[in-house]
Amino acid sequence: MAGRRIVIVGPAHPLRGGGMSTFNERLAMAFQEAGDEVEIVSFSLQYPSFLFPGKSQFTNEPAPKGITIKALINSVNPISWVRAGNYISSQRPDLVIFRYWLPFMGPALGTIARLVKRNRYSRILAITDNVIPHEKRPGDVPFTKYFFERLSWLPDHVAGRAARLAAF
Repeated sequence: MAGRRIVIVGPAHPLRGGGMSTFNERLAMAFQEAGDEVEIVSFSLQYPSFLFPGKSQFTNEPAPKGITIKALINSVNPISWVRAGNYISSQRPDLVIFRYWLPFMGPALGTIARLVKRNRYSRILAITDNVIPHEKRPGDVPFTKYFFERLSWLPDHVAGRAARLAAF
């Protein structure tokens, strides 16, 4: 049986390693070792400089070997969201896995997922962290809801939480 075509959408090289970037790259390698074809669609800009707590979001380290990474998403540029969504949709992957960790990313990732969903082929799933942040900010609920409505499937316990979130 031929492997699946998988796209992971989330942080990866050239963003600094650690946390989600490293996890996404390792996830891609694990899928490849299982015989799947994997590509990561990452960010050309993850955070505007005024929101980034450190000196730089980017690394000078070499890219991981054997992983295709395309830095297509600018978190604050809707044109890049449309381009990334159309690119992924045109690839017709069997599975698209989004990394969701912050409501600030909801509009970008939700728009990309909406465009991918138009191909009526790809399954859209998410690995999530901090769906409801500890520090509440304006936009948390609608941005999160916008993203979650684009997924292919939600377990009942998550769907119930999403409904409660929408009423929040």
